[in-house]
Amino acid sequence: MAATRGRMRLAATEPGRMLLLGTIFFGLAAQIVPAFGVLSALVVVMLTVLVVGFVLRPRVDVTAHLPDHVVAGQETQFRYTIENVARVPAYDLSVRLAGLPATIEQVGGPETIARLGPGQSTPVVATVRARRRGSHPIPLPICESSFPFNLLRFSRVRKDRQTLTVRPVFYRLQMRLSHLAAESRYGLSGSAGRAEVSPEYAGNRPFLPGDSPRRIDTRAWARLSVPATKQYHNDSDSHVGLVLDTRIESARARSAAQEIPELEAAISLCASIAFTIQRHCLIDWLLVGAELHDLATWPRTMRVDRVHEILATVDSAERYDLDRMADALANRFRRISQVMFVLLRWDDMYSDLLELAVAARCRCTAYTVVTPGSDRPKGETVRSGSSIVMSVGTPEEILAGRLGPL
Repeated sequence: MAATRGRMRLAATEPGRMLLLGTIFFGLAAQIVPAFGVLSALVVVMLTVLVVGFVLRPRVDVTAHLPDHVVAGQETQFRYTIENVARVPAYDLSVRLAGLPATIEQVGGPETIARLGPGQSTPVVATVRARRRGSHPIPLPICESSFPFNLLRFSRVRKDRQTLTVRPVFYRLQMRLSHLAAESRYGLSGSAGRAEVSPEYAGNRPFLPGDSPRRIDTRAWARLSVPATKQYHNDSDSHVGLVLDTRIESARARSAAQEIPELEAAISLCASIAFTIQRHCLIDWLLVGAELHDLATWPRTMRVDRVHEILATVDSAERYDLDRMADALANRFRRISQVMFVLLRWDDMYSDLLELAVAARCRCTAYTVVTPGSDRPKGETVRSGSSIVMSVGTPEEILAGRLGPL
């Protein structure tokens, strides 16, 4: 994104405000005592600063190179290219981020450029820290100059914005993953498979970023005028579904950043599970509350990224009903080998959903977050056939990455 034109702003610096107050004082004093000489000198200085500053005001082209995504709580760098498009040089150029969302803070002060000649460009790096997940608008930085004498500040502001996705906190969990690779449903269609398997051709679909170029169907490309990739049946892959509970009472306390710790912990745990199992199985779908996201058409290498993007913008729901989705979920359960639940509380609704998955011969694992007033203490594990219900830890432990083996 680049911005050249915009609205010019003129503001006085702290020394400039002091000089303006002095000019007003001597203007009033000149009515009583002979202070016209001092008043004239101050007026000449202000006019000189105004004229020279206006002629050498910054006229720059700002190009942003922002990352596609960042992880909450980690520092990242915003890179910009500043190019002087004026016929005169720019002096004492300051580049600062202004208008950032409340959950994103700049680490360190603004970058300064002593001189930028006509047609010259220079890179600028700003370090920021995102404190909360979500999709946030990021404005272009403000380029301003206080040349000469640091009395007036000339800047040009543009309202262009880019969107930055802040993903939830995630990390690799201590999970036993051997059973994931061992269990599979035969005859299922996969987007990508392991190299040692001889898959069966199942058809074509549009080529997506992350697909192997080796699977491009050149004949279909020539016929459709768009790249197409071959799709295969892969019987060795274990297919998994993820279920995330988002029910939070409206009266539940929030943190200073307007976060609900229990919900953030559940989202972080779900993101960590997806990150941990990505190399051992295929995540076919993600059920967030009552919203079902189908991932079957996404390439293997992009599914966990897609899960994290969805989780970045998840909001709480006071209540929802999964009964109307029972038939659709039952059909999906029959096509996968395992379902992983991340729950805020265990009740009849998710108990019925787990029984529906077990009836479809799915291996089920439910992880519950230990919330205030929970009837399941930390570390409690209940086994019933192929199902496991486990209380994993408090929100503080999950968000800090202090979970033990699962």
